[in-house]
Amino acid sequence: MRKIDVNKNAPYFSIIVPMYNAARYIKICIDSILNQTFQDFEVIIIDDVSTDDSYNICRELYGDNKKVRLLRHEKNQGQGPARNTGIKNARGKYIGFVDNDDAIIPTALEKIYKATQTDGKEADVVYILEHFTTFQDDDKPINPQLLNANVSSKTQGFLCEDIEQRLIENFTGNRIWFYPWHGYYKKDLLMKNEIEFPSCTGEDHVFLFETMIFAKRYFLFRDSVYIWRVRKNSTWHTLNVEKSINSMVMVAENFERIFNKVPKLKNNRNLKERCLIESFEVFLRDIVRPLYNGINIDPKLDQAVYDTLLPIFGENTTLVKYLFHGFNTMWRQANILAGQNYLLQQRDELIKQQNKILEQMNLLLAQQSEQLKRD
Repeated sequence: MRKIDVNKNAPYFSIIVPMYNAARYIKICIDSILNQTFQDFEVIIIDDVSTDDSYNICRELYGDNKKVRLLRHEKNQGQGPARNTGIKNARGKYIGFVDNDDAIIPTALEKIYKATQTDGKEADVVYILEHFTTFQDDDKPINPQLLNANVSSKTQGFLCEDIEQRLIENFTGNRIWFYPWHGYYKKDLLMKNEIEFPSCTGEDHVFLFETMIFAKRYFLFRDSVYIWRVRKNSTWHTLNVEKSINSMVMVAENFERIFNKVPKLKNNRNLKERCLIESFEVFLRDIVRPLYNGINIDPKLDQAVYDTLLPIFGENTTLVKYLFHGFNTMWRQANILAGQNYLLQQRDELIKQQNKILEQMNLLLAQQSEQLKRD
């Protein structure tokens, strides 16, 4: 395998890996980064006070590796602050993120390096439109035959430089993936505009929204180079519903802060609402997934899901069904239809949780309405 080096002084890429209780997966993750055809990079692992053996594994395996820097928080803070620690300590020209249970293909950085230099125009952000998904939930090497390709309909190329048009075309409606590991970001862009992850659920929405606004050259790249591992006990599947709902207020406040930083956007209430609604719709679909223990469900069962929910939620069934939809039809609904007595066992908790969500939604909408009146 050929190795490509570019700069012997400072690395071209800083790859940030926030780590928490990833002992089963961290070696696969870090080795996938180290085993790149493009070798001008550093890896920054930020241990967020893991309670398993993650930190010791990394210290033993990579303590003497000059490409790897292992940092550790004094107290647990979450993924957003861990990524911020990585950004502050990064020495690379571009910053990328890899979650501690995921991986990248061997030619990932080589392809991203070429994308940053597209048409002689150095990109501020290279955003990857597509990725691979695996449901392999063990500590074995990732099996290429088990990878599913997530394909985007968007066209590769630089985004429109007009900020309003850029948001309308790419953030609202025809949305991008709200995961920070889809992008490689020039460090100067982040430092100059003080872009970082807020300390709340949905921090990735805020980060990606802000980078889309302030990047002068934002390049959409089509090639799949990232492998996303979907597992039952990941942070993504174990979100605290109440905390997540409360975080929506913080997300709204951050969107307001970002809009106020840009004179052209400050008074564009309609666009502000459209961007916030897009973020909230995705946000709500994601945070309700932990209510269920199923896996992907055949789209043909969509009507069956509706019929199952109807006796419980009545006139709210369509809304509930929409909230539960996610990227694939009813991700967390499989056991409701397939499991013996699952619905009866979980019904009371389901109703309790869903009513809490609906109450919080109504409260949030009322708060927004009052704010709009004051504005």
